[in-house]
Amino acid sequence: MGVRVSSRRFANLLLTSLSLTLCILLNSCTKPELISIERLDQALFSGKSFADVQAFLAKHRVETQLYFNATDPASDTALIAELTSRIANPELQLLYQQTQTEFGNTNQLTAQLSEAFTNIKRDFPTFKQPRVATFITGFMGPDLVVTDSLILIGIDYFVGPSGKYRPRGEEFPQYILRRYAQPYIVPTIVRLLSEQFNEQNRADLSLLADMVYNGKSLVFTRTMLPNVPDSLIIGYSDRQLTETFNAQEQVWAHFIDNQLLYQANADIKKRYMGERPFTAEIGNRCPGRIGDWLGWRIVSHYFDGKKVSITDLMKNADARQLFQESGYKGQKDDL
Repeated sequence: MGVRVSSRRFANLLLTSLSLTLCILLNSCTKPELISIERLDQALFSGKSFADVQAFLAKHRVETQLYFNATDPASDTALIAELTSRIANPELQLLYQQTQTEFGNTNQLTAQLSEAFTNIKRDFPTFKQPRVATFITGFMGPDLVVTDSLILIGIDYFVGPSGKYRPRGEEFPQYILRRYAQPYIVPTIVRLLSEQFNEQNRADLSLLADMVYNGKSLVFTRTMLPNVPDSLIIGYSDRQLTETFNAQEQVWAHFIDNQLLYQANADIKKRYMGERPFTAEIGNRCPGRIGDWLGWRIVSHYFDGKKVSITDLMKNADARQLFQESGYKGQKDDL
C-alpha cells in the first residue's frame, strides 16, 4: 500500500527542505559556538598559602608548564614561594582588583574569540579550537601564549592606561605600551593563529617575502574579525592609518627608489619590519613596521582583485608572484 502525502504537506516539506539547503549554502544558520574562558587568575588568587599555590600548579600542570616555562611547576619550590608571596602582596592585590574591574566578565573576549574560531573553522575545517585561560602574576609570565591547542592571556598586561601598574622595561616603550589594552587581545591572538595556515618559501629571504607573509596574516585577521577596526588589527592609531594611506605614493616611491623589495640584509629588513616609534628613513610621521602595512596593501590588492579564497591565499607561498599579480604600485584607491 503506497504512502499518500497531501499537496499542502508536500509543499511544506519541500519548503522546509529548500530552507535547510539554502541555510547550509549561505552558512547563515550557524551561530558562533561560544567558547569558555578558564579564569586561572581567579583560581590562583583564591589561594592563601604555599600549599594552596602548590595545589593550583599541580591541578593546572599543562597550563603552568607553558606559562612559566617550567618542567614541573608543582615541584619548583622557588616558583611556589614567589607566587605565594605575590598573591599576598597588597600592591599586587590592588593590580588584581584592577584586572577584575577591567575583566570582571569576559563577554567581549568570549564573543570575539567565538566569532574568530567559527570563521576559521569555516575556511579551514582541520582547525581545532584551542582552550583559552587567563593569568595574572604581576608580569611574572608572558603577555600572551598562543599554541594550536592552548591560549594563555596574561590579563595584568592588558588593564590599559588607567591601570596603576603597567609592564615596564626597554621592551615596553610608550608607542608599544598603548597597544596593551583589552581591545587588542583578540586581533593579536588571531594574527598569531594565522601562522599555522600561512605558507611561505623559506628560501626567499627578501624583504618582499617578509612583507607579503605579514600582509597575509593581516588579511587573515581582517577576514576572521570583519567588524574589528583596522587600527586594532595592525596596531596603528586612526591618525597614523589615515596619514599613511594618504602618503602611500611617497612610501612606495621610497621602497622603489631605494631598491628595497628584494633586499635580504637583516639590518635593512629590521628598519622596515621591526618595532620603532617611526620610520626615520621615510619621515617622522611614518610609523614603524611600515613594511607590515605595505605588505597588507599588496596582499589586499591581490586578495580583492583576484577574488581568491582566504584558504588559497594562505597556501600561496610565492611572494613574488603574488606581488606581481596584485598590480599594486602605491595607488590609494579604496579608502
